[in-house]
Amino acid sequence: MDTLHIEDRDYRKLIKMANMANAMLLGLHIYLLLMFAFNHIWLMVGVNLVSLLIYGSNFFWAGKNLKVYFVSAYLEILIHMIIAVFAVGWDCGFQIYVFALVMIIYFGDYIFRKQKWMDEQLHPRLISVIVIILYPFLYLQSHLISPLYPIEREEVRYVFFILNALFVLIFFVICVDYFLRIILQTEKRLGKAAWKDELTHMNNRRSMQERMHHLMSPGTEKNVTVAILDIDDFKRVNDTYGHNAGDMVLEKVAEHILKKENESMVSCRWGGEEFLILSEGSHSYDHLVAAIGEILSAVEQDTFRYEDSVIRLTMSAGISKLRKNERIEHVISRADQCLYQAKSNGKNRFVEERQVAFPKG
Repeated sequence: MDTLHIEDRDYRKLIKMANMANAMLLGLHIYLLLMFAFNHIWLMVGVNLVSLLIYGSNFFWAGKNLKVYFVSAYLEILIHMIIAVFAVGWDCGFQIYVFALVMIIYFGDYIFRKQKWMDEQLHPRLISVIVIILYPFLYLQSHLISPLYPIEREEVRYVFFILNALFVLIFFVICVDYFLRIILQTEKRLGKAAWKDELTHMNNRRSMQERMHHLMSPGTEKNVTVAILDIDDFKRVNDTYGHNAGDMVLEKVAEHILKKENESMVSCRWGGEEFLILSEGSHSYDHLVAAIGEILSAVEQDTFRYEDSVIRLTMSAGISKLRKNERIEHVISRADQCLYQAKSNGKNRFVEERQVAFPKG
């Protein structure tokens, strides 16, 4: 569910950026329309009227179908660029839009792959090479064939060139900035995914082991207690109600455990239907014993509803305290043995280390 929410947020951001780019293109073509009309270049006036219709309709397509939006914008820029170079020549700088088209190709490819619109498509590098070939072609054409509407005033050609260069540069900045934000957000999500359990939103085993590693470094506080909790007869839930019900149970049980977290007590999904709680501080043992009793009682009293069924659950747990000069793996092993003893004693209970005869040292 969380993944779907992320994808929805990403899609809304894409629509917002598409509308912003569309507004920029619309404003650019209004300006070009006025410039071409002022200089009596009627062919380009007609072309820009069509462009305005395309970008006006793209406000609709941006929210309905981004594929139509990108394809129409790409074709408009490509065709407008070619006609403009034929119409007013090389000096006005419309050929610069070749570089904007390359960015659009890669951006569109990213969008298409993200939305899974195309299973098989031309690689953007191949399309880019084809588009870039237009650049020398347009150069040769403009020097071999005179423009259809030669602009005699040099300052007008400069205005066209500067405007086109600035727009392409701004477009580059926007695209690079957006891709940078995508990279940073992706890194943040991957970092979070590396340390969090996707189903329960708890710390995962890796993050807990990392915390334990730092906790056991020289010169740090060693008052540590560990509890391992396990859902009783969890396989029966999956076999009777299905794995979706099992996932729901894991989420709800995790919520009960997470409520007990604080600065000195953290939890994680240790594996499968097993959870681990780590308690630190001078009263770590007593605090964890109290928390485990409350968690087991809350789970037993809760009614886990799945579709038309009510699922009743219990949990068992084992609790062990770190001994002097001991590795953390040893206290986890004893907590696991206490958990096994709790299961053997009838489940729905916890067993403390002092209730089990462990060898000293």
